[in-house]
Amino acid sequence: MKSKTYKSKKILITGINGFIGSNCAKYFAQKNHEIFGIDIFGEDSSKFIKGEVNLENILSLNQNFDLIIHLAGSGTVGLAQKSPELEYLKTVGSTEHILEYIRLYNKNAKLIYSSSAAVYGDLYDVEIKEENKLNPISTYGKHKVEVEKMCELYNKNFGLDINIIRFFSIYGEGLTKQLLWDFTNRVIQNIEENSLPCFGIGEEKRDFVHIQDALQLIEILSNDDKGFKILNCGTGEVKTVLDILKLICDELNFKGELVFDKIVKEGDPKSLISNIDKAVAIGFCPKVKVEDGIKRYVQWFKQNN
Repeated sequence: MKSKTYKSKKILITGINGFIGSNCAKYFAQKNHEIFGIDIFGEDSSKFIKGEVNLENILSLNQNFDLIIHLAGSGTVGLAQKSPELEYLKTVGSTEHILEYIRLYNKNAKLIYSSSAAVYGDLYDVEIKEENKLNPISTYGKHKVEVEKMCELYNKNFGLDINIIRFFSIYGEGLTKQLLWDFTNRVIQNIEENSLPCFGIGEEKRDFVHIQDALQLIEILSNDDKGFKILNCGTGEVKTVLDILKLICDELNFKGELVFDKIVKEGDPKSLISNIDKAVAIGFCPKVKVEDGIKRYVQWFKQNN
């Protein structure tokens, strides 16, 4: 069977200089799509606006987009907990501008919104399906739920083509924040120590999905039929935080003991594991095993830091 071919698209990526955004831009540019971006970091150009995601900045690009990948917003649970009003504007406010832009000026654009497993909260110790109850326990998760509801309303009321991806623990080469980045830094700085203090319990269950697989699902949705979809993006494979930290230690040849402080961080669920049946049904197939992904991450870290 011949594979489908798709025409070159004009793609707007918000948060284009972040971890997912920069990888997304490179990935789609290599496939001959025309990339435009908005981010608070970077320098203005004909295809890039340095600034907030708002109607004025989107219109200043003077384009009609085929696809908008909305990645801008609060990047971590911790930031949203510390500055809820500011992070609300970044996450919910920016999305409202995007939706209004599409409704008023670019109604044929497809929107792919980056949501999070944080919307599920701490209700589950099994694989989580998209239709399961949402019960966010963090400000970050609550903002994501609000955005999802707004997207659904714009789809129902105005017919906008919107897909939502709930990313689980996304990681990969280029990630410079969160657990992997912080822990790898601390191991290297304390490589000769007999023990290393760690946060949390260590038994928290997570579903680590590599950026390569996340991009695969974004691309599948970018070519999918028009309509409203919410999909989990993970692997369905259970790993504890301790499992992941041990993989990093093995790669760095750290022999010390990991000592957890046993303090449960605010907004941090005990278990977040995805059921990806709906994504698999439209062609998604995670390919990067976490053991290989961690090796790649540590190799990248050593080469670039």
